This record gives sequence, C-alpha cells and structure tokens, in this order.
Amino acid sequence: MSITEKELREMLTVEADTEKVSTVSSDGRNLLTRIPVKIRERLKLKKGDRLRWLVKGGEVKLEIIEKDAK
Repeated sequence: MSITEKELREMLTVEADTEKVSTVSSDGRNLLTRIPVKIRERLKLKKGDRLRWLVKGGEVKLEIIEKDAK
C-alpha cells in the first residue's frame, strides 16, 4: 500500500507535546527505526530499556515496560 506525503501528514496530524518523524531501514533481517533524540530525552530512554509495541487496527501504542534493563 502506498500513500502520498499529503495523506501521511493528514494521518499524523495529532496534538502532541513532542513530534518527530523517523525512517524505517533494514539490517537485512529486521526492519529498524531510530528513536529521535527529542523523543528519547522526553521519555528518558537509555540503552537497554525495553519497549512494548501494541497494534490494534491502524493504531499503535508504545509502552516502556522495563527501564534500565541489563
């Protein structure tokens, strides 16, 4: 499925304290995305923290489930 940049902007129009866009890339086995610095700082994320992705329909919810995991 392909969408235009205009459609993407309309889909992403939400009220938020912090907004950044990242791009999905690949390491050959997995799809990867970087978490922008402003988002990492806002969430106080550090290396080893664990995230849980929940998807229902077209909505995605991201939860921090373990801080400072080793």
